[in-house]
Amino acid sequence: MQKRSELLGEIADALPEIARHLIHGRPITSGEWELTLAQMRTLKVVAGQPGCTMSELAAKLGISMGAATGLVDRLVEQELVARGEDAGDRRRVCLRLAQAGEQAQQALAEYRRKRMAAALRELSGEQIEQIAQALALLRAALESRPR
Repeated sequence: MQKRSELLGEIADALPEIARHLIHGRPITSGEWELTLAQMRTLKVVAGQPGCTMSELAAKLGISMGAATGLVDRLVEQELVARGEDAGDRRRVCLRLAQAGEQAQQALAEYRRKRMAAALRELSGEQIEQIAQALALLRAALESRPR
């Protein structure tokens, strides 16, 4: 059996390569929008946490407030995200998907599913189940760690 450190290195090397294969490292576009990977992640966070603040978004993405603001500015320009005020504190900015953002989020989810299906079409159901279980373990381990 391989040493733990060797296996960890293989996992660390494989993840960015896997992501590049699935996304191709270039923006995803439609007739109305063009999204980078960071913008796709931002949409996913806002979709999963409607009403989140800029600081919550920045923390979830692991980026600075300035970087989060820049991402949101570009998504607002494309009419994918809307900013709103918190009823209890007008200084607090809350984010939500605009209607076009909801449509973009659905299109991106379908795009990811199709890319994954194409990438794994040669694997058996059992192999796909093993990958899903391993990724669930990895996600849980990463989410349980303090930032």
